[in-house]
Amino acid sequence: MSFIIPGLISAIVIAVLSIRYKNKDKQDKGFKLNYFALSYRRKLVRTVTLAPVVIFSALILYYSSAFTTMAKMVFILVLLMVFVFQVIYNFYMWKKKEA
Repeated sequence: MSFIIPGLISAIVIAVLSIRYKNKDKQDKGFKLNYFALSYRRKLVRTVTLAPVVIFSALILYYSSAFTTMAKMVFILVLLMVFVFQVIYNFYMWKKKEA
């Protein structure tokens, strides 16, 4: 029950930022803290550079959580699937916008 409020706040912030930066020019060079202000190429670069963090998080989850082995594997699999989907999506959209 304690995850509902933070999840709701996160969803609202994501929705507001998505709408705010929808048709704005995206930054393609340099560092930008706001993910929504990046071009698809920069989103891809940021996602790929976070690969070690994702792998480290999966290992920490596997070795230190109190869940059953099956639950750990499901969480890790979902984490990795979302990461791979995000990389593929950003690459596809980058090539689509570039063409």
